[in-house]
Amino acid sequence: MKKILLIVFALGFVSVSIAQVAQIKPEAWYKTAKGPVNRLKIAEQVPTYTGVVNPTVANNSRAMDLVIGETWFDLASNSTVPNRIFSFDDGTMGAVWTRGMTNPSTYPDRGTGYNYYDGTSWGPYPTERIEGVRTGWASYAPYGANGEIVCTHTGNISTGLLFSWRENKGEGTWNYFNLTGPTGVDILWPRMVTSGENHDIIQVIAATTDVYNGGAIYEGLDGALLYSRSTDGGATWDPQNMVLDGLSSDYTNSWSADDYAWAAPVDNTIALFAFSGFRDGVVMKSNDNGENWERIVVYASCQPFYENTTIMPDFGGGDGNNAVAIDDEGIVHVAFGRKVFVNEDGEGLASYYYSDGLVYWNETMPALDTAMMQSYIRPDDWTDWTTTNLYQSGNLAGWVQPNGEDTIVGVVTNSYPSGLSSMPQLVVFRDDLGNKIVQVFYSSIAVGYTNNDYTMNYRHIWGRFTEGDGIWSPFTDYTSDIFHKYSECVYPSVAAKTVNGKFHMIYQSDGEPGSSMYPTTPAHTANLNTVVYLAVTPLPVDVDENPAQALEISQNFPNPFNGQTYVEMSLNRASNVSMEVYTITGQKVAMSDYGYKTTGLHTIAIDASQLNTGVYFYTITAGESKVTRKMIVE
Repeated sequence: MKKILLIVFALGFVSVSIAQVAQIKPEAWYKTAKGPVNRLKIAEQVPTYTGVVNPTVANNSRAMDLVIGETWFDLASNSTVPNRIFSFDDGTMGAVWTRGMTNPSTYPDRGTGYNYYDGTSWGPYPTERIEGVRTGWASYAPYGANGEIVCTHTGNISTGLLFSWRENKGEGTWNYFNLTGPTGVDILWPRMVTSGENHDIIQVIAATTDVYNGGAIYEGLDGALLYSRSTDGGATWDPQNMVLDGLSSDYTNSWSADDYAWAAPVDNTIALFAFSGFRDGVVMKSNDNGENWERIVVYASCQPFYENTTIMPDFGGGDGNNAVAIDDEGIVHVAFGRKVFVNEDGEGLASYYYSDGLVYWNETMPALDTAMMQSYIRPDDWTDWTTTNLYQSGNLAGWVQPNGEDTIVGVVTNSYPSGLSSMPQLVVFRDDLGNKIVQVFYSSIAVGYTNNDYTMNYRHIWGRFTEGDGIWSPFTDYTSDIFHKYSECVYPSVAAKTVNGKFHMIYQSDGEPGSSMYPTTPAHTANLNTVVYLAVTPLPVDVDENPAQALEISQNFPNPFNGQTYVEMSLNRASNVSMEVYTITGQKVAMSDYGYKTTGLHTIAIDASQLNTGVYFYTITAGESKVTRKMIVE
């Protein structure tokens, strides 16, 4: 299997003293910007370097995998992955998962596995669940000034949802209380967050059982989403088991298990995203901790009241794997896996589980629809997405990546279920200079990584980011190293904020593609799964380190570019000057030493004609001062 491509390339640098040229503003992200003309070029140096250039190798800022627990139960969710890790401001973390270690046919010991990071190390693998009864589908959140809380379902109509909490995170005895559904109705598959100044307002959304799974129609919905809120530790709930107006039978006839997600609250703003794939995809947003709600349409369905007898041509929607985040301006961002549906005979809706495409949307964008989503499974040339509507509108965040001459050898269809690029997680944060960064993590097919008999591809954990300008960084495969050659990496859950300058995530991994529990005929027999913690350092964007000491530089212009681009550098004091260029994966691909430069304005020309298309970072050093900027090669 070909994993790495060696490329020899050259960068040309030009230093021009006291050049006065206006900066050129880049065109729209998908267009080609023209380079400046008639610039003076002197003292050109064209050194040649050899390096490894592979836009999908693991980032060198990626920490080592740490296994924090185990489970034989490998159905972490029917679709959307809950919030299962939280990074506290003091550097500690808590993480949960569904743990089942005995009798894989029934898992009578199924419950919440829990581990805690005390600021120095994770604890030993847990040897038992935190509850005294069989539970599943854990959500985890901070609770009170220094505590933590877990919400699960019991699958018992008399006990409904079970909450496990303690006053001090990481220590002490767990306490418990329950929330049951309406009379005669079970509630399952919960999602929970906590809001308020001390995280003491419990916010819960859960689903009623649909007819197919033995339930009944509730308030006109075959599977209803019920919202509950408590401000007194579960003693009372107000509202309790309420169908929010925007999720009612006025808008649709059904919701599905696990097809919904909470955003991490920001001040008094809370939001959830519900999207079952082919009915309306909806954000419900409240700016007052759940007193009042606004319905925001993300995906406008052509059949919001779809019935299985409805004949439909192929059309694009979502796969039920959803993520949502709120930024510090109160703007909601969502991501979901793309899937194509069809019902050409009126005998029930079918979907293509090998559909591809990870979709991104935020409140500043118009609602998506079938015309925007289109009906292709993948483009005819499956690596060329540039002509698709989603790509051109900035809504396409990810898709399966090529890897040299390797191809997809096989896909475990209908196993999770999800599209080929799915299970998204979103983190929106500000970098050190105040730039808003939207980072998406997800699980996607890894071309070139197959099981022993070369019949199925594994999935890996991937990531990309955007600064909100429609430009997405190149793809990073965080699990492409030798230790993951035979690893299925799925169900990522990422802490909603960066702490100590890192993203914090857990994911689940075993040695076989697909699940041992889904569909009716599983992809393989039960395997022991590891629950893996992974920390990733965000790549720098426009990072200035002590620039006032000696150095100021412009953004390179034009940007994006092909061929040459230019950087203007102002030295406040004479200094030794050098430049280094890095790929998005942190690999140094070029460096140049310009020697001693006098005070004043200088211009550097970068010839990137032999670089691969993608995003690069260049760092200019003058004395003890450094400035890092991002450039985009088309």
